[in-house]
Amino acid sequence: MRLIDVLWKSISAPEEQAREAAWAAESERRIDAYEAGKLTARDAADVLADLKKERRR
Repeated sequence: MRLIDVLWKSISAPEEQAREAAWAAESERRIDAYEAGKLTARDAADVLADLKKERRR
């Protein structure tokens, strides 16, 4: 069994539900901010290129 499988199975149902609820709330907050013009979006290819540049340093 892989480590990730062990860790995933170790999360109890209430913990998983709490994590999913927190992520749902955060994603809604981000969508609302984007739609209100308070948050900008970047192309995924640009983000990945920046990450690759940073990793090379």
